[in-house]
Amino acid sequence: MKNKKGFTLIELLAVIVILAIIAVIATPIILGVIDDARTSAAEDSAYGALDAIKSYYATSQISASPAALPLTINFATPADVALLSMSGTVPTAGSVTLSAAGAFTVTGLTVNGYTCTYTSGAFSCS
Repeated sequence: MKNKKGFTLIELLAVIVILAIIAVIATPIILGVIDDARTSAAEDSAYGALDAIKSYYATSQISASPAALPLTINFATPADVALLSMSGTVPTAGSVTLSAAGAFTVTGLTVNGYTCTYTSGAFSCS
């Protein structure tokens, strides 16, 4: 008897079909995870913007010219953005107002192409 080594064409085709099925199933799942990560990153950057505004206001209170409330930061205005030192992605549009009561009002905040809304103390970006 002859000792044959290797795979037959049918075995190779079966493996390719199985790998294709796995790829078809896994691709949408992976893309969903990536989109969820981008949305979470936009939300984290929005929270970072709020923290930067709080920090700016607190720091300004010990300076010679303290900021008055309500304080509005327009992220489409470079001069307003320059006031803040924040980590993460800086929003490209929208505004945030810090009221005298310490509440935030967020209008049209856009981070990495996601529009973020702020209700009941939480962000949601879509």
